[in-house]
Amino acid sequence: MNHSAKQFLELTEETSSHQIVNDYRQILRDSVPIIDVRSPVEFAQGTVPNAVNLPLLSDEERNLVGKAYKEGGQTSAIAKGLQLIPEEAREQLIEKWIEFLEQRPNALICCWRGGLRSKVVQTWLLEAGWNVPRVAGGSKALRFFCMQTNDVATHYHYVVLAGRTGSGKTQLINELQPSIDLEGLARHRGSAFGGDTATQPVPVGFENALATDLLKLENATRILVEDESRVIGKLAIPEGIFRKMGQSPVVVLRAENAARIRHIYESYVRGTSPSAMLINLEKIRKRLGLKRYGQIRRALKNAYETNEYEAHCTWLQLLLSFYYDPMYDYQLDRKLARVVFTGSKLKVKEILMREFGFTPKRSTR
Repeated sequence: MNHSAKQFLELTEETSSHQIVNDYRQILRDSVPIIDVRSPVEFAQGTVPNAVNLPLLSDEERNLVGKAYKEGGQTSAIAKGLQLIPEEAREQLIEKWIEFLEQRPNALICCWRGGLRSKVVQTWLLEAGWNVPRVAGGSKALRFFCMQTNDVATHYHYVVLAGRTGSGKTQLINELQPSIDLEGLARHRGSAFGGDTATQPVPVGFENALATDLLKLENATRILVEDESRVIGKLAIPEGIFRKMGQSPVVVLRAENAARIRHIYESYVRGTSPSAMLINLEKIRKRLGLKRYGQIRRALKNAYETNEYEAHCTWLQLLLSFYYDPMYDYQLDRKLARVVFTGSKLKVKEILMREFGFTPKRSTR
């Protein structure tokens, strides 16, 4: 495997020229595994759901190779890369890639633009006996295809599932198909108490994941989505999709207060520290007003001190009455012309299946 930079460049061109895949729709729709060989910092800026980062170069090494490229061109960059990755380190990298391929033999190789790094990895793997195609255009091409997919997603027909906080909208979304769980993709439940924005994916990752889900549903007549604000945590739903959701029929899910509070307690409160809850409460202090904020804060602290479910019900009911329910009712009033049905979960599920053609999701167990 020892070659001069010029010999290696000639070898990469020879062995990789015909091993290219450019069917981005199939790659994303079928979740074809991808070995993303970009550096960790590049990978962290956004990727597609079916990619795993097994980098050729570390962040520091990538900077050194980039500097060599600027100063001396491609041959100089290859020489620097070969210098930074001696034989022993190269073998360790190849072992990691082969370990991945043994579990996923249909995997592809991808770098930023489908260029030098993916060709290098492709060449080394071929010398090791593995003929692995690379993604034409790399992550940049996949990203562009995802953006195009989201831009034209207005041709889909949506049904919007609305309902007060705690009514179980997300659970119903995940019980029926075809559907997209926008909050699940955003890793946030869309409110001040909906999660930590620091744990959300970067915008590129969110948008790519949304495009991937849309591609998997490209033959669907309708797609069920939850009623959302444009922004979920720190992530924005693509403008065209959000606009189409705002023109779509709305089905409203209703639930009794006791059931809603139980659901909120189990989903948001149980296992969450009082300090985290107080931080979340602080986010809506101005909207609540000082008096109501103080009332909820005292009830919240008492609930955590006593550790009694009934005490938690007290502050949760105040939160619903003072904040969430008025906000929801105001937003729903603006959608009344699009509301086609309102009812319990059983009735709503029946309507969604009978009138709109949604079906129960198959169990993955």
